[in-house]
Amino acid sequence: MEFNQGLNVIIGENDAGKTSLIDSLKILFSKKKIDMNDFNEIENPVTIELEDIDYTYFMESKVSEDTLINTYKIKPSIEKANQIKEELESNEFNSLEEDEQKQILRKYASTFNTTYRSNSKVETLKDNIIKELEKEEFTEVKTLNYPISFLGSREFENIDSFFENTFFKELKEDIWDYKIEGKTINQHIEDYIDEFKDQQLNNENAQELNTQLKEFLPDFKEINPIVTSEPKLNLKINVELLNNNNQQMLLEKMGDGTNRRTTLAIFKHKKDKNDLVYVFDEVETHLHIKAQLDVLRLLKDLSKEGKQIIITTHSPFLINQVKLDEIKLISLDADRGSQIFELDSTTQTQITLANLGIMNIDLFFTSKLLIVEGESELKFIPIMYEKLYGYPITQNFLKIVKADGIKDIPNFIRIIKNSFSKTDIFALMDNDADEETKERLNKWIENGMIENSNIFVIGQKEFEDTFPNDVLAQALSKYISDECGYEVEIDAKAIQKIRKSKKFSKSLGDIFYNMTYRGFSKPTFAQYLALYAEEEDIDEKFIRLFKLISD
Repeated sequence: MEFNQGLNVIIGENDAGKTSLIDSLKILFSKKKIDMNDFNEIENPVTIELEDIDYTYFMESKVSEDTLINTYKIKPSIEKANQIKEELESNEFNSLEEDEQKQILRKYASTFNTTYRSNSKVETLKDNIIKELEKEEFTEVKTLNYPISFLGSREFENIDSFFENTFFKELKEDIWDYKIEGKTINQHIEDYIDEFKDQQLNNENAQELNTQLKEFLPDFKEINPIVTSEPKLNLKINVELLNNNNQQMLLEKMGDGTNRRTTLAIFKHKKDKNDLVYVFDEVETHLHIKAQLDVLRLLKDLSKEGKQIIITTHSPFLINQVKLDEIKLISLDADRGSQIFELDSTTQTQITLANLGIMNIDLFFTSKLLIVEGESELKFIPIMYEKLYGYPITQNFLKIVKADGIKDIPNFIRIIKNSFSKTDIFALMDNDADEETKERLNKWIENGMIENSNIFVIGQKEFEDTFPNDVLAQALSKYISDECGYEVEIDAKAIQKIRKSKKFSKSLGDIFYNMTYRGFSKPTFAQYLALYAEEEDIDEKFIRLFKLISD
């Protein structure tokens, strides 16, 4: 997966690989341990690799004699290696005090796992680092570090943990560089280790050990243990929020949503200045819609500050509020491997989709796309389908769009083929479809967007004439009654009389107007038809279409 510089919204069904992606980042940077259950095949190693502008980070985990062996490696880009060499060989570096030079060298020695001691010479340290930079292969290191924060439900629901991971994170990392009497705490520790080591190796026991070793190793001179200090600061943090009466406010009794909003408010105030990347795993958990959108605004503000944001989500509200090029769908292929799916996100695409009423969530999860001729079918089909099957048509991940909203046919075909490449596409048209609609349909067929067998033409001429007289009469009676405010009954014979009219729906509208003096709405009438029609009353092509949609 290639991440955007700003916001990255990772979506997908359960078990598609979203959690694996987050866990891989955590494992790579030692925020989570890998275990035997992470191996598909125990004889094959697990490898994780991440590349940014400056470095490639690599981890391999393999099983040897029932023991996990983890190897971490790092490799700078050519540009980064040259940049570091230029820095260490520059006049600016040479003009620094020795302590300042060692501070810089210590940082790079830590990155490339080269030996650093407080009594090492600057030139020796510099030469060792430059040798590592000139290697073509990866450098093996003990751990990989990266300016990244992982914030999931645990951090946002536990204010103590949240404070430790935000307010005190810098303290834990930077305290070792705090200076006392001209030396950092870390230098004091290293000096103490060197002094302690010299004392231990100069006592009588060490001398006796040296004599014994010379008996077995004729070329032996002395023992030189290399002690590397990796100081860590463990903090136990308990946070109290006090009210106006100086009493503790118990957040745990206020609900998960309140906890999350509270920690978000704190996070908005205090962000880790050193972190470049923030990873939020299902941040919408326990949040209502408004709070979810508040989270999204905060994340967008972070991205404007130059931070890279990676979130996983199942929330349709969040998915629909971001740009197309900020979304990445993870789905499983036939071999249960995760694959990444991204969409065309040009301005023209966005405009076309908006005109069709297609939202982001539709693009990624629609399994069937139904193109209908007009608004009447758009209103009728969802009501009739739920009436027949007992659940909403959207439950089958079906999206209905109107053909009359499709003006730019070539662009529409391109979007459908790119964005709905794995979607079954159907069309429902009237028999008297206009020439423009027929032209659209022919172009869709010619471009392989839709199969002939998936096109359903209904009615002798139009949608309304497919229904029996009694159903039309009942629907029209109810429509007129609701408009007039009193009961009106239309006889089925009145419907039969207008069957042969040139435009059947216009004649229905004339009956409506003569009794209400109001304009007749075909889409509204279609809703009434759906209420009164039963399965035996609708065109069998509707039934066939519904069955295909249900499969």
